[in-house]
Amino acid sequence: MPLFPRFRFWTGLCCMSLAVGAMSPSVFADAGPLSIGGRAVEYTPRDGSNEYMGGVQARLRLPLFFGVEGSADYRRDTDGDTTTHQWPVQLSGLIFLPKIILVQPFLLAGAGWYNTTIHGPNGFDHTQNQYGPHAGAGVEVNLTSSVFLDATYRYVWLGKLHSENAQGTAQEIRDSGHMITAGINYRI
Repeated sequence: MPLFPRFRFWTGLCCMSLAVGAMSPSVFADAGPLSIGGRAVEYTPRDGSNEYMGGVQARLRLPLFFGVEGSADYRRDTDGDTTTHQWPVQLSGLIFLPKIILVQPFLLAGAGWYNTTIHGPNGFDHTQNQYGPHAGAGVEVNLTSSVFLDATYRYVWLGKLHSENAQGTAQEIRDSGHMITAGINYRI
């Protein structure tokens, strides 16, 4: 997806979230500190194309302005004849900033474990595990006292993946990239 339509998509999603949140009568009430939910993910690695994926997340609000989030996703992307399947599991620390009307911004940083399987030409099939840090920011928008939408941006630093091209020559795929998520969560 070209950059401008992608920007319009994410901007439209954020505007709709704010509009729905503004119509909700109980946006200022808080439920329990634990929330769970599903999310859509767009990951754009340095080498390869961006693909949409999905996953789940759990978030725990801690005292003061701290929190933690655990997530597990599925990702698939292609680079020519090579297909990469990845199962990222991430743990992030959150620092919540002052609330702006309906929007709760936060900063995040953490690390992840990335189980990666690469299928390439000539029967190439290889599984690798990587660990890598990430950092970014996000927002929560309350819809009700128990339901909220969230969106995050994070940059993920990963090493190179080892693969093979159609001629059988070894190649390195740069897997670091930009990760954007949008989710709906339920507070318990």
